[in-house]
Amino acid sequence: MKKIDPRNKTCIYLDQFVVSNLVDHPNDTWKEIRSMLEINYSKNLLYCPLSHQHVLETAKKEINNAVIHDEYFRKLSDNYVFKNEIFLTSQLISSLIRGNRHTINTYLETSPFQSFNDCYSQINDVNKVFNESINYHVLSQNAIRKITNGKIEKKIENKFIEVIKNNEVENFIERLEFCIKEKQIYIRPDNYGTHECPNWIDQLLFQLYHRHSFKENNFKQFLNELKINGFNRIATLNIRFSLGAYLTVKHKQENVSDHIDIMRISNGLSASDIFFTDKKRKFEIIELGLDKLYNTKIYCGVEKDLLDFNCYLQDLK
Repeated sequence: MKKIDPRNKTCIYLDQFVVSNLVDHPNDTWKEIRSMLEINYSKNLLYCPLSHQHVLETAKKEINNAVIHDEYFRKLSDNYVFKNEIFLTSQLISSLIRGNRHTINTYLETSPFQSFNDCYSQINDVNKVFNESINYHVLSQNAIRKITNGKIEKKIENKFIEVIKNNEVENFIERLEFCIKEKQIYIRPDNYGTHECPNWIDQLLFQLYHRHSFKENNFKQFLNELKINGFNRIATLNIRFSLGAYLTVKHKQENVSDHIDIMRISNGLSASDIFFTDKKRKFEIIELGLDKLYNTKIYCGVEKDLLDFNCYLQDLK
């Protein structure tokens, strides 16, 4: 597969449950997988970049345990971390508009993370705000889903998913047209109960302007891209809003863990050769065809997948 790495190394995205099992190795299967990962890593055949979500989730552990898990994960990462979703999305848009090819630096950056010993309490403060904000955000959506819960035909489901995604595209188009017309970009606050968070679309446009030096002509090109292709050629947006629409159409109740999962998948799926997630998320990714679209092998924690992954590692050359 070898999608983005000129070193020809396999990029493996490890979910947090995988890291926990590798460190705690509860059975022989996990012990063997850990051994094979370390052997192949020492041969420069693979690496497992960190994610920002790893920091949020690992910080929930007791400090000594968090440090152990974090230090082990970093050993396999080549000191790489997947870029923050806003940074990565703005990079993908900039590359698309300017016709630049994707490289390892498109998706990954050198790890900026501090040791958990240095920032444990600060991360947990951020976690608290994040959890409160997401719970408030999904409260009304979940209430509606309870009322409208019911089965519909697959063909109708797919149409609804496209309608919801197109509505998100229209939100981008509307904001982009306003900014072009007014010749200014500013970040609006969104209310999340007791907290205010920067508007997601505005943050993205701000990054394009300040980080990628987008001019009016570039924004007009981006606007035209959205009108013609929607999110189809921007992986992070396509993945994020496909999964979000799927949860809505399937009347799935959302929580903080769902949002962390969507952030993980949006950031890491398209750049990874192997992507680990839980059983539910694996089903959703495959149901939406995202694994085939981005040529990524999806594994979860069931025994069959672990045995298949172990075989993959044994055959890696």
